[in-house]
Amino acid sequence: MKRTVSCFLILAVALFCAFADVSFAGETAFDASVSIPPVENPWRFTGATLKQTFELDAYGDTTDFYLNAGFVFNAVDCSVTPFVSEAYADLFAEKISFRFGRQKATWGVAEIVSAVDVLTPSDLSDPVSMEKGAINALKVSYDAFPLAFELFWIPVFTPAVLPPMMTAMYQMYGIEIKRPELSLKNGEVGARAAAYTSAGDFALYGYYGWEDMPGMTGEYDRLMMAGASAAVPVGDVTLKAEAAWYPKRDAVFSAMAGLEWIKNDFTFIGELYGEWNKAEEKLSGQVGASISYTMLDGDLELSVGGILELRELDGAVMGGASYSFSDELKASAGVVYVFEGKDGPGTYGAFKNLSGVRLEATYSF
Repeated sequence: MKRTVSCFLILAVALFCAFADVSFAGETAFDASVSIPPVENPWRFTGATLKQTFELDAYGDTTDFYLNAGFVFNAVDCSVTPFVSEAYADLFAEKISFRFGRQKATWGVAEIVSAVDVLTPSDLSDPVSMEKGAINALKVSYDAFPLAFELFWIPVFTPAVLPPMMTAMYQMYGIEIKRPELSLKNGEVGARAAAYTSAGDFALYGYYGWEDMPGMTGEYDRLMMAGASAAVPVGDVTLKAEAAWYPKRDAVFSAMAGLEWIKNDFTFIGELYGEWNKAEEKLSGQVGASISYTMLDGDLELSVGGILELRELDGAVMGGASYSFSDELKASAGVVYVFEGKDGPGTYGAFKNLSGVRLEATYSF
């Protein structure tokens, strides 16, 4: 059955591409990382990979097919891991559009820690970068500018990528991680309504699905969220805010307030995030900031940033530089230093083994 479906999809894509305009692109990226203190046994290679990405976009008057996929070769253990980042089909009408397949979507206006961005799963193996994954979903969009509406139906649950130490903990205690069974009642739904006005951008969010991370029993808990966001420009500064209510979480309320200041080649982002835990009657918070500056006609970009957990005083500091030799060739270097809190590892300090230096070169075609 799976082979029949796969053959049908390949044939359908081939026929679509034969009668549509097609663009093909790709990127080859080499990177290597070396650990630094406070990591145990510093100055050793912790990663060396080759990532090859291919991008296909086949589009017609009212249809579009997009594919972003490739493979990663890990030189440390000589393994090859294929991946499909996105693969979806679009169907457009006058004001309404449909997107079905593997896709990414970002909710909210935060750049560092969001209070409302729960739609797509996180990669918790690296909480410093906190990259987002993709969902297998049907998205229905309605655009009636200045208003826009989106509705997501996610029939197949996609969990977060867990940190290795958390996976090892479940294995040590013999706890089996159980995903929700595949059924209509276990699907997830999300909705977004936005207004783009001269005063700013405003949005409302609603979500009913599952937590990205399993609980102590190995099962995933239900998650409900109602939230809102706003981005209001004031001269060169954009004021940003998010707030969300989670009735099924102990941390029932989350909020973010921040600003983004762009002046010529200089960009500053500062954000304060907090959440109220009703069960513990405690307020916890994080503060984050980043500064970037471009020079040499935009070819060179320098950046520095950091995040601090306010209760335990643990966090991370990041810095980097990237240079574009041409439109195709780019090189970058970065450093991450993760530090523990005053009384223990804390939220970020538990990942101090991520402290390191990374070098990367990419070639786009």
